[in-house]
Amino acid sequence: MTINIEYLEEPKLQFGDYFEHEDTKTGLAEYGPFGKNIAGLHPSVIRLGFIGTRETIAGAQEWVERCGSFIESENIKIVKPQTSEGGLFNETPPLVLRRLQKILNRDFVGFNGDSTFACSFQMNPRWERHLDTRELSSILEMESKSERIWKLVDLIEDKISSLTQTDPTPDLIVIALTPEMEEKADTVRLSGNFFLNLRRAIKARAMRQESPVPVQLLRQRTVQGKGNIQEVATRAWNFCTAQYYKAGGVPWRPITLEQDTCYIGISFYIAQDIDSTLTMRSSVAQAFDYLGQGLVLRGDQFEWDTDALGPTPHLTKEAARKLIRNTLAEYIKVRNIPPKRVVIHKTSEFWGQDREDYNEIGGFYEGIDQVYRCETDFVALRQTGTRLFREGMYPPLRGTYFSVEDKEHFLYTMGFIPYLETYPKPYVPEPWRIVQHEGGSSPKEIFRELLALTKMNVNNCAFADGTPITISFAQRVGEIMKHIPEDGKIQSRYRFYM
Repeated sequence: MTINIEYLEEPKLQFGDYFEHEDTKTGLAEYGPFGKNIAGLHPSVIRLGFIGTRETIAGAQEWVERCGSFIESENIKIVKPQTSEGGLFNETPPLVLRRLQKILNRDFVGFNGDSTFACSFQMNPRWERHLDTRELSSILEMESKSERIWKLVDLIEDKISSLTQTDPTPDLIVIALTPEMEEKADTVRLSGNFFLNLRRAIKARAMRQESPVPVQLLRQRTVQGKGNIQEVATRAWNFCTAQYYKAGGVPWRPITLEQDTCYIGISFYIAQDIDSTLTMRSSVAQAFDYLGQGLVLRGDQFEWDTDALGPTPHLTKEAARKLIRNTLAEYIKVRNIPPKRVVIHKTSEFWGQDREDYNEIGGFYEGIDQVYRCETDFVALRQTGTRLFREGMYPPLRGTYFSVEDKEHFLYTMGFIPYLETYPKPYVPEPWRIVQHEGGSSPKEIFRELLALTKMNVNNCAFADGTPITISFAQRVGEIMKHIPEDGKIQSRYRFYM
């Protein structure tokens, strides 16, 4: 058996002044966000609205104010002196503080007009809506958990509606949850695999406003730094980067992705469980361009017979044609030009003409040709359990590509990162495998794009994710889509689902 192993170079990102670097925090700290380079992609002020009790709003605003200043990373370790001998008078030697993982978790530069972000948060009492504590207590004492969640969603939606009708309208709305809301009204099973979730239902309701704005749900433990959460500087990096993007900014862009390629992730979610045999499912398509601007579309509902067709859903030829046609039409509206190449990622295989009505490949080709005939790559990706073992204490490097008999192709999108000098995750990494490919690109070319797509999650400021954004966010979007009625209003912009 022949195994070939190769290292694919870490993709670089572009920041302010077109500075290039592989690390998000380093790029933002040194030169600020990419949006500063292009007019219209950089907000200098972000107006924040707040919903919560007086206590949680005050806590959220304190957190926002703290993010406006420099925050030193808390990654330190107490190290005892090498000798146990005391000083002249045999006193106990002092403990020594030594900084660790400075590159991995660097100090936060501050989100303000004078820092490299060149952007600040703006708060005003006119953009505050208070939740009455007695009304909250009454709702949380309801016997039915599903009723508690829906009552809270109705209450918060009423406050969102009020804020979105305020002139001027805030750019974002922070919903500061109480610990009791999280504890007593988080998630409940309604039927089968269908769950009602408070946070996702709130985001779904926020989209149906006449003049919708993105929302950010904020836990009290995030504000106070209590419990098993990230250290404060890391939380500040993640929070501010996400809000900057939600307000219309572009934190960074990958330089290795082609500007005229449309990257699409397709996933499925359970819209309604009927019984063990028949399940209603809908499809989600999420398209990304080279700037990381995402579009979200929902396919039509369809019935899936798990006994006759198997556990994994697939689109009919007509549904595939319609979904990809609508996705590309929306993409052209945003970019004003059609793509020269379309890349589709799925975690299930693409069915072909041998599947009769479920010819997904034929449907995708027809839908693309109806909009603009271009190059295509349909790629089914899966983590199969195959792994490499490396000598030493760390796993294989992120970017390790290997093939078996030049037939099976694998890539580690997470692993030891040379720049960080560590492996930043707690689990054993697992490579992605190309289980099916329909198109003209080589496996290495597909994997190089995959590496870049793991650096496009602007919902945090990590070096990279293990999953490409085309796959990870198509799945997360589906969780919110569950809470939108079939005739409900869908927002196509990705920032509403973050």
